[in-house]
Amino acid sequence: MNFQEKMLVTTADLRARAAEIANVAVANARTRAKVAATRVGALKGSFAALTMAGREFNKVARRHAARFVKENSTIAASAGKDVSALARTTFATLTQRAAAPKSRKAPAARKRTAKKAA
Repeated sequence: MNFQEKMLVTTADLRARAAEIANVAVANARTRAKVAATRVGALKGSFAALTMAGREFNKVARRHAARFVKENSTIAASAGKDVSALARTTFATLTQRAAAPKSRKAPAARKRTAKKAA
């Protein structure tokens, strides 16, 4: 076998190995893609169920919040009036006190130095 024939055989062998490696890589990628697709399918169902549950929960929460506000608005209004009245009486009580007399001493007169007096 001469050099040229050895090169042809070697390159053919390398091509066969590269094709085999490529086939194995494609097969692995396909199996991983199938697994990922099944996972995504399962997650889609779960996500759809969560979305519907969230919508229903929002409806119920709105209904109960509106009912709560309707039933407790009179209580809140009267509590606001009570707090306002309490604030007014407290303010009136605090403003009626006489201010404490100031007990500061008058500052001492400054003495001039002899240089400035002349």
